Parts: sequence; C-alpha cells; structure tokens
Amino acid sequence: MPSEKDTDWIYRKSTKKLLMRLLLLGCAISVLMELVVWDRGGKFGVDGWFGFYALLGFVSCTLMIFAAKGLGLWLKVPTNFYDQEEAVEEDALKEAGLAGNTAAKKAPAKKAPTKKAATKKAATKKAATKKATKKVAKKVARKTTKEKEGGAQ
Repeated sequence: MPSEKDTDWIYRKSTKKLLMRLLLLGCAISVLMELVVWDRGGKFGVDGWFGFYALLGFVSCTLMIFAAKGLGLWLKVPTNFYDQEEAVEEDALKEAGLAGNTAAKKAPAKKAPTKKAATKKAATKKAATKKATKKVAKKVARKTTKEKEGGAQ
C-alpha cells in the first residue's frame, strides 16, 4: 500500500479532514453572518427567517443529487449491452451462411494479462466483426442484384 507521500494530495486522509473542516467552517460562517444583517426584510415572508438561504441551498443540492441518481438509473446501459449487439451480428451471419467463415468466433474467455493486450484484442475482434459484416452486406447486395437481373429477363 502506498505511503501518504506517494499518494496524490487530494486523496490523503489529512487533506480530506482539512477540506471537510473548511467546508463546515464556511457553512457556519455563512449562517452566522445573518446575525450581522439582522433586519433584511424578506419579500415573501419565509425568506426572512433565520437560516432560510442555508436551508434552501441544502434542500436544493439534495434534490439535485436525487435527480441525478434517478437520471443515472434511467440512462444506465445494461452490462451486457455490447454482447447483445454481437449476438445480433452473429445471427445475421448465420442467416447469410457465413457463420463458419468469420474470424469473429467467440474464443473461450481468458483474462488479459495487461490492459494494452486487452485493448489490442478488443480492436482485433471489432475489426474482424466489421469485416464479417461487410461480407454479409456484399453477399446480400449480390443476391438482390441477381434477383433484379433475373426478374428483368
């Protein structure tokens, strides 16, 4: 485990404690400043209460966090999203009769020793799938062309 000096300054426990204390101090000062500006007279009645703007900021931030969490759940992609795309492409290859000819066959899953090797493997797999998809498109184009020529005669 890296020592405190090896880690980045923002991740150190001492820095986190300091930043939390500064945040709490800033919040306390902003609320206590209302004592200095005692008679500010609110426009709507409730905004004249002591600590109203601090409470408003807290509630607003909390609602934004919940909204972001909800949006994240709504926009989240399933973990097998790309596997589903590959399955659709494989089905298209099987229908076209090219399933045995492609280099995009699934190999047994192995853990990549390095991130670089995994990236290279993924790029190779993507290129093979792209190549197989192009073959399917060409074969379908040839079939439709032959059908058009046969129908014209």
